Amino acid sequence: SEMCIRDSRYTRHGPVVSHHPEAGVAYAVRAAWMEPGGAPYLASLRMDQARTWEEFVEACTWSNIPGENMVWAGRDGTIGWQAVGIAPIRRNFSGLVPVPGDGRYEWDGYLPIQAKPHVVNPPEGYFATANNQVTPPDYKYFEAIGFEWSDPWRWLRAVEVLGGGTRFTLQDMAALQTDELSVMARTLVPLLEPLRGTTPAVEEARRRLVAWDHVLDRESVAAGIYAAWRGAVDEAVNALSIPEAVKPWIRSAPSRKVVEWLMAPDGRFGADPVAGRDALLLDALSEAVAELSRRFGPDPEGWVYGQEGYKHVRLRHPLSRAVNDRWRDRLEVGPLPRGGDGSTLNQTGFGDNQTSGASFRILVDTGDWDTALGMNNPGQGGHPDHPHYADLFELWAQDRFHPVFYSREKVESVTGERLELRPGR
Repeated sequence: SEMCIRDSRYTRHGPVVSHHPEAGVAYAVRAAWMEPGGAPYLASLRMDQARTWEEFVEACTWSNIPGENMVWAGRDGTIGWQAVGIAPIRRNFSGLVPVPGDGRYEWDGYLPIQAKPHVVNPPEGYFATANNQVTPPDYKYFEAIGFEWSDPWRWLRAVEVLGGGTRFTLQDMAALQTDELSVMARTLVPLLEPLRGTTPAVEEARRRLVAWDHVLDRESVAAGIYAAWRGAVDEAVNALSIPEAVKPWIRSAPSRKVVEWLMAPDGRFGADPVAGRDALLLDALSEAVAELSRRFGPDPEGWVYGQEGYKHVRLRHPLSRAVNDRWRDRLEVGPLPRGGDGSTLNQTGFGDNQTSGASFRILVDTGDWDTALGMNNPGQGGHPDHPHYADLFELWAQDRFHPVFYSREKVESVTGERLELRPGR
């Protein structure tokens, strides 16, 4: 047999990822996280020992990767936020598109982490982050921070809840972490109120949506209708908005832009933009009803959001494609019904099977550590026959927390198994 040898090309700007000899062009990618001293999460060892906000910020200095939102709460009442992650200083370009590697676009070192956005004791009494744009508009180093963030829906909901009260319990925080009210849905659905469905089935779906509380509960029929409708709306608006020439590279616009375009329709919707927008919304609802009828039958009571084949979670195993069906069933976990979507604080993504979101959560009252609550997924055993391989999965899928004890006395009271390791003689 012949051996295939492929040359790997590197430049001072990083590895070559695309080479076009006929055009005399090559593209290299320089990654700041490849710099020495970027061991992921190792800075947390310093953070764990911090006793003041100043010591915590100093520990953040060592947190080169990954880019994260670090938040702090001290027993003295101090709270704060510090953005971390290594960030190259670009003097005259943004980093969003390739630039010539001829020396005109070199990095000018790295931004000190303390110079990245941060907040200490904000006047609101809280600070919320959800991978959204939280950088102040007058910040001087946007070229180092970047220009791409998640849509604001989850952040808006967090601010709404946190700004609506003055004292919160651990149970309130547990409800916040698993909250499934969609601000995006609450913005879009009212557009259907003055309209009428083109068929009795579409009108029934419209009425259910208009009466809905905008909570993507796993047991909700309206949530099931909304998810199908939102997907059809998104597809239709993107078809109108993304030029054909760029569709191979840009498949969809951010949901925030889609909602903006629908709230203030322009000429893309036709000579009468409002009428064109309304027709698009009803056409999308008709498509959603047809799709749900095909998948789950014509009775809307069967369109419940959280069910196998619709919104669910099944944990795939890295070896799933390499083993037979019997072993695949032993390795994989689920499915179980889920709620939420990519716009809710309980972030479960917009796909039918949840593949992103929080697998671990912990809520801690620093005044009484033994009252801490947590969840993990699917378990803490690595072997499929181990009793703790998937014993936390159902609890997690139901958005339920369990105690996380801290003191030795409490830990000892729930000890189920001991493993004693003795050095050999």
